[in-house]
Amino acid sequence: MRIETRHWGIVEIPDDQVIHMPEGLLGFEDLRRFVLLDLEESRPFAWLLSADDPEISFAVADPRHFRSGDYPLHLSAADEDQLDLTAGDQPAVLVIAAVDASGRVTGNLRGPIVLNTRNRIARQLVTYGSSLPLRQPILTAWAAPEPGALPAKSA
Repeated sequence: MRIETRHWGIVEIPDDQVIHMPEGLLGFEDLRRFVLLDLEESRPFAWLLSADDPEISFAVADPRHFRSGDYPLHLSAADEDQLDLTAGDQPAVLVIAAVDASGRVTGNLRGPIVLNTRNRIARQLVTYGSSLPLRQPILTAWAAPEPGALPAKSA
């Protein structure tokens, strides 16, 4: 798959690396295909880029990079079914990061993205009534360049 982006130029992704989100993301339900751009200069963050609308991308991170202890992930039988999880599957968990007005980077621990790495099916879980924070501080200031400042790359 070849995606033309404003921030990263032309990105080429093998078809088997496309992430399928049948329900999309909250607020972006019409976007169903994504790719994960793991750029060295953005680590520990990666970019979840919409293949349906390349103008839309989200900074994401594994919550273990900034949260001590386990990240409690409770999948219902319906979640497991929708992700087509089978015995032995080890789903990846990503949280969407955001920068607030003060420049502090936070992660949404109540709306993780769970990815079945075997079949590339993902969904955003909403954990209602959770004690996890909606805005878990990650960094006091965003030190990595904004997407538009990154050099164009092909994957």
